[in-house]
Amino acid sequence: MIRQHKEKWILSGSLVLLACLLHVSVQAEDVLRLEGTPAEMGRQHGVLARKQIRLMVSEYVGDELVNGKLDKRMQKRITTMKGSLPKWFLDELNACADEVGLNRDVLLYAQCEGDIRRMPGCTAYVAFGEATHNGEVEIGRSFDYWGLKSTKECVRVFAISPKNKGHYAFISVGWAGILGGWTFYNEKGLFIANNLGGFTKKNPKGIPTLILQRIVAQKAATVDEAIKLIEQSPRMRGQAMVIGHAGDAEKGINPSAAVVLYDAEKVVVRRPVGGFVFHSSVGTEETTLRKNVKAKKREVYNAIKAAGNSITLHSVAIRPSTKSIWVAHGTRPGAHQGKYVLFNISELLRRKE
Repeated sequence: MIRQHKEKWILSGSLVLLACLLHVSVQAEDVLRLEGTPAEMGRQHGVLARKQIRLMVSEYVGDELVNGKLDKRMQKRITTMKGSLPKWFLDELNACADEVGLNRDVLLYAQCEGDIRRMPGCTAYVAFGEATHNGEVEIGRSFDYWGLKSTKECVRVFAISPKNKGHYAFISVGWAGILGGWTFYNEKGLFIANNLGGFTKKNPKGIPTLILQRIVAQKAATVDEAIKLIEQSPRMRGQAMVIGHAGDAEKGINPSAAVVLYDAEKVVVRRPVGGFVFHSSVGTEETTLRKNVKAKKREVYNAIKAAGNSITLHSVAIRPSTKSIWVAHGTRPGAHQGKYVLFNISELLRRKE
């Protein structure tokens, strides 16, 4: 059964902002629903999570700040890569920073701290066909990172509906102040998650990982479109992206998936073997995960739960056929040790009428 939720409406000029307030153990304001132009969504984000965004910045990147601004070394790196970012992304980020009262480049640095200073290690998989006990698509994601202490206050599920032509609505799991997150699922049935991996060549003018993920989630409808976007984009550093598509039986579209390994110079694509793609940078064993995914009598999230560890900040399971996404976060140590909350994907992606 999907947990019941209330909806809170906040008026801001001519906009109506919708935030789903969920009755979960994590905290009440767990879902941020953002809709509109980039600037409108940025302002909404700032209005709905001002306190949490400031907390995230102070803990996540605070040691790089001098009087509320980046130190000279980090400022140079931000200035160098900013020209590669889409205008719509910067418009949204700048509006959010202005609403919260933060330096714009400080908030931008929070979007790419992992690329510039350190990287997380994670696990993700996409399974379908012979890899699952009933042939249905199943997706799992464990996000592992040590960079934020106040996960209880700052973790969020985002439901984002851009008004830009050719941009898709999507769900993401991340932190307040991060314009997107680390785990995405869009209205076209496309899943994207990032892991530590890929190759070693760097490009200081390239697009950081989380921003590239956001671009893919917002602009790609298929696995091949996602791969093309990655290939055509300047990339800051090596990374592994696990990408999956739910397929559409009514339209004769089969499920698909890939692990995309890349750096600033090359992109290597690994396709499914036996209906299964997988990547882990924290030592999760593929054979064990495959066995767990194939098991019949279990909760959908049990397979990815078994991949969790002491620095897991969120754990996500998705069953596209039932429009279900389970999210566990906000628990330390190990978000997978907390409750997996069930959300309805169609409800999260519902646009305001």
